Amino acid sequence: MRRLFVVIACLALWAQAANAQYKIEDIRQSYANVKEHIGRMSGEFPAEGTPEEYYHLHVEQNLPGTGGHHEHLRMYYGELEGDVIYPPHYLWFATRKYNFAVREYYEEYLYDNKGQIMFIYATNPDVVFGEMYEFRLYYDGQRLLKCIVKQRKVDEKNYREVYNGPAIPEAYTETTDMLRGTANVNLRLFKQIDDVAYPYSESNSDGE
Repeated sequence: MRRLFVVIACLALWAQAANAQYKIEDIRQSYANVKEHIGRMSGEFPAEGTPEEYYHLHVEQNLPGTGGHHEHLRMYYGELEGDVIYPPHYLWFATRKYNFAVREYYEEYLYDNKGQIMFIYATNPDVVFGEMYEFRLYYDGQRLLKCIVKQRKVDEKNYREVYNGPAIPEAYTETTDMLRGTANVNLRLFKQIDDVAYPYSESNSDGE
């Protein structure tokens, strides 16, 4: 009986791991699709590609202690299917590039059409130890599927993998929690901007 229980438990774990890997591959394909779509964007549509459609938030600040702060947030959106002239938008993909003093940050956020975060990519510098970190976080709803962390010295070109697993090590939780929080902030900003910039959709209408 004990042996049967062990076999069943192993099969369940294998099935769970296989399902997670399938979802990760699906996320990677979705990421490739959105990057290809963005790559085709051109202001010369239709001769040169697809039309440019995104919201761009540009921030310039002078912060105490760190000086000039420059931030660019681009929010690419998709359209929900429906038999309407102006279908509702959803946040599809967001890129965020910013600095604090000499530290440069870059982040990407991939969402599904229900507003759930699917994937986060981020580069994060550690100036104290002279290192650069690269994060990849895969999600299924609120559940983390996989966390991949890579690291390199600032004077090196190639990253080396330092962690790959279904949980987030304590050393990285502060950064990953911040990234999840930013994913939610992006959604709120998108909704507020879309309500103003795209009032034609019934979902953004005030009922008048």
